[in-house]
Amino acid sequence: MEWKPSRHSHLTLQEQIVEWIQTRIESGDWTVGTKLPTQRQLAEHWNVNRSIVQLALDELKANGYLESKVGSGIYVAGHSWNVFMNRAQPNWKHHIESSIHKPNYHTIQLINEYEQYDDIIRLGTGELSPELLPTKQLVESLKSISLNAKDIGYSSPRGNERLRKALCEYLKRRGIRTQPENILIVSGALQALQLIALGLLEVGSIVFHEEPSYLSSVHPF
Repeated sequence: MEWKPSRHSHLTLQEQIVEWIQTRIESGDWTVGTKLPTQRQLAEHWNVNRSIVQLALDELKANGYLESKVGSGIYVAGHSWNVFMNRAQPNWKHHIESSIHKPNYHTIQLINEYEQYDDIIRLGTGELSPELLPTKQLVESLKSISLNAKDIGYSSPRGNERLRKALCEYLKRRGIRTQPENILIVSGALQALQLIALGLLEVGSIVFHEEPSYLSSVHPF
């Protein structure tokens, strides 16, 4: 630990220690279960009074970052990352209300009101004007479709078989050979990642990803 608190900082020594330890945990430098040096060792290393170290550690324990084990010492708490993730979620309402700009509630109300008029096109949604929609063609197409009860939510648990066969042909052109029974159709990428996390990855697996990523929304990650 090369870092030491500065006596010339606008923050108190206790605040600096809390911030530094919290940063080590949030950055992953100190993982869950990491044992901290004793209060005496920390006080001597940082050249501060032991009571300051104790107050800083007590604050971090109260916030859920650290935990004490009787007769063993102080460790990074097992739920410290959950605490961090909960705090990382911004309070957008607070930011809006404290901004110098007024909230756009009235503007949203006007948009919702005017989009009901047939002579107004809401460009923000990228929707076509009603007369540009192929309504007649859609009606004729629907007439030629014969619905099967299994196609309305009662198909194979792995998903639509025709789609899985089409995916096999597509993958074959890309050098991947598989069978329809090896493909599972899911409702979205987030669900797929959740299934991979729970069904394929072992506990303690390391996953590398770039930000922003759906992985941040998957609970096991």
